[in-house]
Amino acid sequence: MAKMPNEVLDLVKDQGTPKIVATVDKNGVPNVTVKGSLMAPDDETLAFADLYGRKTRTFNNLTETKKVSVLVYKVPMEPPFPAYQIKGQFTEYQTSGLMFDQFAKAIKEAIGADISGVGIVKVVGVYSQAPQDAGKQIS
Repeated sequence: MAKMPNEVLDLVKDQGTPKIVATVDKNGVPNVTVKGSLMAPDDETLAFADLYGRKTRTFNNLTETKKVSVLVYKVPMEPPFPAYQIKGQFTEYQTSGLMFDQFAKAIKEAIGADISGVGIVKVVGVYSQAPQDAGKQIS
């Protein structure tokens, strides 16, 4: 597994940062969605709330292939263009426990919705998406 550098962690922790999650199914068909709840419990892990349950393409893809890629970038986009792709492996779907309870409370307070679960992803690589770095692996 890989560790996210501090500059990446700062973007993930920033609630105003767009967080785009991409998955792929067993036939190679991609799926992309916004995950505003995405956060980093530590420098090797990502977690996000699931509002819709086990019926979404994202959930199906995660359970089929376990492959996920996340794009985070600073808004507005201006030099030095801090943008990162975080590649990961889906490890579990929690429907109870401390992390589930924390997400459930935060989402309920923020938008009044209940969550179905929490997806957990282990980081396997981090890449710069800044034009000057041309996809350079940084972790």
